[in-house]
Amino acid sequence: MNTRVWLGWSLSVIILLPLVAACSPTAAPATFTPTATLLPPPTATATATATATATPTPAPTATSAPTPTPTPKSAFEGLDPRGQTLTYWHPFTGAAAKLLTAMVEDFNRVNPERITVVEESQGGYTDLYDKILVGIPKQQLPALALAYPNQAAAYAAQGALVELDAYAHDSVWGYGEAELADFFPTALEADVLPQFGGRYGWPFQKSMEVLFYNEEWLKELGAAGPPETWAAFEELACQAVQQPFSKQAGTGPVLGYEYSVDASRFAAFVFSRGGELLNAEATGFVFNDAVGLETLTFWQGLVARGCAAPTRQRYGDQADFGAGRVLFTTGTIAGLYYYRQEVEKGANFAWNISPLPHSTAEPRLNIYGPSHSIFVGAPEQQLAAWIFLKWLSEPEQQARWASKTGYLPIRRSAAQGMQEYLRKNPMYARALEFMTYDSGVEPPVVGYEDCRTTIYNMLRTALGGADAQAELDKAVKTCNGQLQSAP
Repeated sequence: MNTRVWLGWSLSVIILLPLVAACSPTAAPATFTPTATLLPPPTATATATATATATPTPAPTATSAPTPTPTPKSAFEGLDPRGQTLTYWHPFTGAAAKLLTAMVEDFNRVNPERITVVEESQGGYTDLYDKILVGIPKQQLPALALAYPNQAAAYAAQGALVELDAYAHDSVWGYGEAELADFFPTALEADVLPQFGGRYGWPFQKSMEVLFYNEEWLKELGAAGPPETWAAFEELACQAVQQPFSKQAGTGPVLGYEYSVDASRFAAFVFSRGGELLNAEATGFVFNDAVGLETLTFWQGLVARGCAAPTRQRYGDQADFGAGRVLFTTGTIAGLYYYRQEVEKGANFAWNISPLPHSTAEPRLNIYGPSHSIFVGAPEQQLAAWIFLKWLSEPEQQARWASKTGYLPIRRSAAQGMQEYLRKNPMYARALEFMTYDSGVEPPVVGYEDCRTTIYNMLRTALGGADAQAELDKAVKTCNGQLQSAP
């Protein structure tokens, strides 16, 4: 869980608090009327009036008037979400939490239903996950919370979550086709849980694994650009060890690739080769197949040749990259700010990002992030929670959150409210373009939380020199046991 924990912690350094505009709440109408965008009512058909004439004309043949298409009824007709108070649990701390607090306060002021959201930080993703697991049997739960899809699966397995497709496609409270088309497809895919046949989360933010590379060093090596294939990556990484960067700062080992071990990194490498971690039926892990073996043996080969090595300390790959002693690193796009800091105080060279090398026709990425899940409660509370999370998904809120945190928005139109930020952060703008690429989905199943630890341990052992196939087989057997034994 290194990547996830770091993402929540790292935001406390970089977020600037926005000014919050005050707005008076709208007075409640005497009779409740939903304020969501309604489908237009059928247009009344004008009735022609015959004009009398001296000579009567034959009566026209009787025909049935066209029947107006009725407005589809809401599945939540009769529910009144007004005045609901919602508890909202999230993992953010520091400046990220302050930003979210400001956004929640905005919602509380402006929403016409006078819904009040009380947000509570749980200190991190792991703490949040553990507290919910403890709270389910005690029925001590919030109205909604952030969760990764596999975590949501663990909650859904105990009957604690609300399926959200009915809300998303509702004629009153849901989205129209044009609105749904505004969401990046990859943003919506991961929240459909195959073990339960439904959607149990709605996306909030996304990140992705990318390649960070030293642009000037690549030119010294004679490369026209970043490697697009893993063979080219290996060649350049090993060449870099023999031909260090001319501007490197300080002293230390020179590497083509420095990495930190992480399950999401392994998944990204497998996806880039067209593979998957889980079978199509979601009944078993399959990363010990030919693609998984190719991924691990390639990684082992880089280490054995001295072209790659694990980082010696936390975030050491960023520091060594900034010093000009490492040609390539891989990591989350949310780390852009830190890479910039390290380069500026280090060797101060031109650098950039790209999709990972790939053996597929086009890049295939690992794009991931937490979503909002709604817990089972009174129907009015559930509807109020949907109204809030839908507000957080609006382009304006997405632009505000993304431009202050470095995460990627879930909707294309959010970019319209981020033009100044995109202009000042061209690498982030480049990453936003990557959201249109194909992507794999880390298993959104019960048991993957424990399997991530199993994969981490497998990588540490295998990259230390153990037999790749044996370690993969052992890890898959353990993960399948965790999948089967999950509630």
